[in-house]
Amino acid sequence: MLNNFLKLPPAFQLNIIFFIGMAITVCVFSDRINSWINFFVIYLSMALFQFFLYKAGDNSIISAIRNVIFPVFSVLISFDTVGELTPLINPGDIDGILLELDYLILGFYPYLTFEKISYPLLTEVMQIAYCVYYILPFVIGFYLISKKDIVYFHKALFLILFCYYLSYIGYMLFPALGPRYSIAQLFQYELKGIFLAEDIKNLLNSLEGIKRDAFPSGHVGISLLVLYMMWLKNKRMFFIFFIPVILLVISTVYCRYHYFVDVIGGVILTVVTLVFGNLYYNFWLKKNGNSSFKG
Repeated sequence: MLNNFLKLPPAFQLNIIFFIGMAITVCVFSDRINSWINFFVIYLSMALFQFFLYKAGDNSIISAIRNVIFPVFSVLISFDTVGELTPLINPGDIDGILLELDYLILGFYPYLTFEKISYPLLTEVMQIAYCVYYILPFVIGFYLISKKDIVYFHKALFLILFCYYLSYIGYMLFPALGPRYSIAQLFQYELKGIFLAEDIKNLLNSLEGIKRDAFPSGHVGISLLVLYMMWLKNKRMFFIFFIPVILLVISTVYCRYHYFVDVIGGVILTVVTLVFGNLYYNFWLKKNGNSSFKG
């Protein structure tokens, strides 16, 4: 059983480990979670389905589910359930600490300073830039698929999932709402855009709900990670997305989603993902070669 598990591609191993870890977590904290058995079943089902999905036959539909649809579904399920569980497992929000760290580092609160220089066009640009995050993993993924670079595709999939799951663990360990909720009373007015900004903000708020997902910034971590992959694989793509990603990083604070220290946490998240992710992936590849990959 263990040998079979170790032959799975790292991204699939990671999914199984994360979901089993979350299943164990809800058991440990079952006294705080009324419907803990529901979460347990969801997590265990996801882990088992990942294993059996790898063993399934190989055709275009199974390949799409295995390499694209199920990883996306895994991230969405994880984000949503972690958001529900975090205030139950760890109810002590650390927004006050993050605010203090921001002032200690900068000597001011950047989200309040941004309010003074905000204007509709800038807000529009920042809110749209913030959404670039949602397409970046798909851009690099479909590029690698189009180039039939199956080895790096699986590496990219593993690193992106690793970064997501590390950020989710961070949310559970360091729960924080972010400035838009924690210091809402200090803002003198809502940020107004021109065309799409307010609709985008309202859509994101309705889809995500109120979650403790500020530290570290997954937006920053994932975006910098994908940008680095673009630098390695396609310099033209890197330069196309460089400015949007820089604006995205700034927008996390400008749009009041994150503290400045969250951005630092996001950068650290990228570094940790690359260092430890590459170490394990290269170890696995050396031991197993490409034989365990499926299209």
